Amino acid sequence: MKYSYLYTFLLLLLLLVDNSRSKLGARSSLRSGLISRGWRSGVGSNSQWDSTVNNVEQQQQFSPKHVKGLSQIKDYFSNFGFLVSSPPFNDFLNQETATAIKTYQQFFNLNPTADLTNETFHQISLPRCGVPDINLQYDVRSSSVSWPKAGNRWFSGKNLSYGFSPASEIPANATRLFRNAFLRWEKAVAGLNLTEARYDEADIRVGFYNLDEGVEDVVWGESVVRLQHGVATGEIRLDASKDWKLGGGNGSVLDLESAAMHHIGHLLGLDHSNVEDSVMYPYVLPSRQPKVELSNFDKATIRRVYSKGSCGYARGVLVRIIITFALAFAVVGL
Repeated sequence: MKYSYLYTFLLLLLLLVDNSRSKLGARSSLRSGLISRGWRSGVGSNSQWDSTVNNVEQQQQFSPKHVKGLSQIKDYFSNFGFLVSSPPFNDFLNQETATAIKTYQQFFNLNPTADLTNETFHQISLPRCGVPDINLQYDVRSSSVSWPKAGNRWFSGKNLSYGFSPASEIPANATRLFRNAFLRWEKAVAGLNLTEARYDEADIRVGFYNLDEGVEDVVWGESVVRLQHGVATGEIRLDASKDWKLGGGNGSVLDLESAAMHHIGHLLGLDHSNVEDSVMYPYVLPSRQPKVELSNFDKATIRRVYSKGSCGYARGVLVRIIITFALAFAVVGL
């Protein structure tokens, strides 16, 4: 009898561990993370991920088909939408992985060899956004939490509020950068109205969390849409362990205002771009140059997204007018 209790306890423990490792999109649910009170305590290093990439790169030349640590590289491509399979992965380089590598190379304008080239290793070593690049799964109505995906509006109209998490203790000079970022996006779209509100009443909620977890070591933030009590809200979740600079970055430091611009773009309806000067480019380039101004590409893309919505609304109104007149004439005819 005592062994049955032990087995039950171990089974429950395994279930808890399995649930804690679940993923959103390519990861089936959101990492919860703990809110950090010391949001600038880290040094922004991604040495663990760098070590993984370096080890795989060095071993590949000896055995290109079986490389210790390749499973973590597969996990990376799975997380960001390029590898359809889900973990656990092995260390063998199969055709599916080669196809994923080539798709990744094509997306980021690298030489599409389908091999893990030095150029590819360099790219995946860069800090990046946690939202997948392709094959995003958007199903917030059934799963309660989802990645934001262009073409799937989680809000209606053009009026949105935003608020800052009190638990994250975000200093005033940081919230000021976010306000500037919201204002830039507001000016880019005619009729868009973004206003500040209390955190628990806001449509878009900003906070800092501990996000580091395996591949997430290289991720500096993410955007999600959450459904609670029938109400959808957007969340900007930045990594509290990274070293955030208020106005430009260098070395291992990340520019906070650039991150704000990027994630607001996600929640307004934009996917990742492979155009390097776009604020929606998912990687932080080695130069660490801030990207706080919308490029011409960004402006054209966001206006196209909202003009489609306007056209759709106008067509709907026109259809209703035509139906009304048709019914009126039918009644007169009778």
